Amino acid sequence: MRLRLGLLAFTLAFAIAQTSVSAQQPVAAAVEITFDGVQLQRANTRDWLSLPVGAQAPFGIGDTLRTNKTGRALISFAKAAETLLLPGSDYRLIGFNQTDKQQLNISLDLISGRSIQHILDASALASYQLKLQHMTLQQPTMLFATQVQPDSASDVIVAQGSLSVSKDSKTVGLKAGSGLRAMDTLGEIISIAAPQGFSFLSVTSATCRGIANATLPGEESVAVRIGPGEDYLNLGNIPNGTRVAIVGKMDSGSRYLTPFLSSYGWVIANGINVDSCDTIPIVPAEAQIINGVINPAAFEMDLLTPFFGTPAQNVQFYSYQ
Repeated sequence: MRLRLGLLAFTLAFAIAQTSVSAQQPVAAAVEITFDGVQLQRANTRDWLSLPVGAQAPFGIGDTLRTNKTGRALISFAKAAETLLLPGSDYRLIGFNQTDKQQLNISLDLISGRSIQHILDASALASYQLKLQHMTLQQPTMLFATQVQPDSASDVIVAQGSLSVSKDSKTVGLKAGSGLRAMDTLGEIISIAAPQGFSFLSVTSATCRGIANATLPGEESVAVRIGPGEDYLNLGNIPNGTRVAIVGKMDSGSRYLTPFLSSYGWVIANGINVDSCDTIPIVPAEAQIINGVINPAAFEMDLLTPFFGTPAQNVQFYSYQ
């Protein structure tokens, strides 16, 4: 709580110092480093400044933040909104100003990686826009998470409230408990709930499915492993009778790839009774990557849990090394 109050006071100081004398007065957001591995690039400069844990700094129009595989940062927009920037991300402030009615216009760009956005007071916002490579998000009311895989796909999941998603001339609304993946076009709206993560947005109505059914006598579930073999880490188990989405298979056909928790996992093929499917794509037979977090603070857990579940539900995400 002390960290968040400190950051709020820091942000408000900038807003007050630049109280509007015109209809659209630029203001500064504020960033606080919550885990080591964050750099800041000021607008119209080339140098990257490394910021230590606990550091607070103004975050102005044109500034860019980037995090390495461990770094996290909290960006605060006065009392209106906040963003938790997760590891492996690049994030830029495009526009931020205050109207003569003391409301904020916020425009952001998640260039790559993942972030969680929390709207603290929707009435304090005149507009809010978050650009992803493959879509634009607007009019959020509460809590949503985003992911950008450059030149591949952009994802959004809404945990609370609602928002508007647009691409080209198409616009759709998302409500709590739903998400979608955009590539060349906007994908299907998917029902989703923690600890299901962004990987579940790869599942569509055309995705092959099957039923988990362990073949060994007495086994009540099918193991999910991080790699395509028995020697790989066991991520968890899928109980017999559970419907399973199959997004890929090894060239040999002996293992299937399925969304599991916040990433993907491999299951043995004879443990899944597959529906009649035209094709299952062959994918590289390699270990999956779990992009987790290290030692999140209590206020970060409040933002992470609605998307990634609790440590008990999603052990590997929170025990990332």
